[in-house]
Amino acid sequence: MYEDGTSVDEDPENFDQKWGRKTYQSSKTTSDRESQSVVSLYGSWYFVMGLKDQRNSEQIAKFLDATDSLKPEPYSLQMYMRAPEKRVRDELEEKLRVKDNEINELQKKIRTLECVKLNLVLCGNEGLKSFTSTLILNQSEKGSVFSSECVRRDVELHGRLISLVELPALFNTQLSEEEVMRQTHRCVSLCDPGVHVFIIIIPDAPLNNEDKAEIEEIQRIFSSRINKHIMILIKQNSEHQTAELNEETQSVIERFGGRHQFIDLNTQVSELMEKLEQMVEENNGVCFSTETLMETQMLKFKEMKKRIHSLETLFQPQGNNLKI
Repeated sequence: MYEDGTSVDEDPENFDQKWGRKTYQSSKTTSDRESQSVVSLYGSWYFVMGLKDQRNSEQIAKFLDATDSLKPEPYSLQMYMRAPEKRVRDELEEKLRVKDNEINELQKKIRTLECVKLNLVLCGNEGLKSFTSTLILNQSEKGSVFSSECVRRDVELHGRLISLVELPALFNTQLSEEEVMRQTHRCVSLCDPGVHVFIIIIPDAPLNNEDKAEIEEIQRIFSSRINKHIMILIKQNSEHQTAELNEETQSVIERFGGRHQFIDLNTQVSELMEKLEQMVEENNGVCFSTETLMETQMLKFKEMKKRIHSLETLFQPQGNNLKI
């Protein structure tokens, strides 16, 4: 029974299927809002009695019947003793719930970033690789450390995750052929699902023998299938800059599809990223994967096997019918 005299049966919309639990509707008065807050603390079970109603005895009887129908568990000493423990447990569960939500949000963000991840591999002169790494990673300290091992660094730029792998110098090093192959496979495998762009950095000057040999070694190991994934970066000096390319540098750029970009201390990373992303779009997002590298190695192996067979046939003594 409400204070206005309305009976329970006359107001069924505000109650659940049985008497006793009311879905509290919005109230305009402060007292109603306070009552709602208090009631919600105790499972939303309540009973409204009109103090001036002449049918108080009837209301009390209904109240007692309703209380009996709830069959509440008696509040015991054990319940009292367990109350602090329950409160602590509830607080911990709430904190865990909040942490779980934070973790889920972070995981969603990571998945989003991975969907637009850009995998880059730096190749070439060690000093120029260090300059470019520092530029892309936006670090004040030295971006790379000379190493015979592939090194990967990740950074978020403009809402996109960038994975930057530095490939050790392949020519004129102490690395054996076996180790060179291991490092090339490692650099590609670090870029799951594959390399979007191989960046070759060269100076804005005639190439020396070491620079030429490094480019040849990259082409030899990765084959011509790497060409559409290569961007040439030309490091310029701040004192002397020109848009003109010497004939040798122009030849290298044309060899790898004509894609190139000048960089210096004032280069905006956003401009470089835009150029790289445009290149990825032109390749329809296709990567140079470990499968691609394995296929190139198998083709080389088959070609080598054919040449060896041809040489054996050429130098096989006349009349010898044995085949190797």
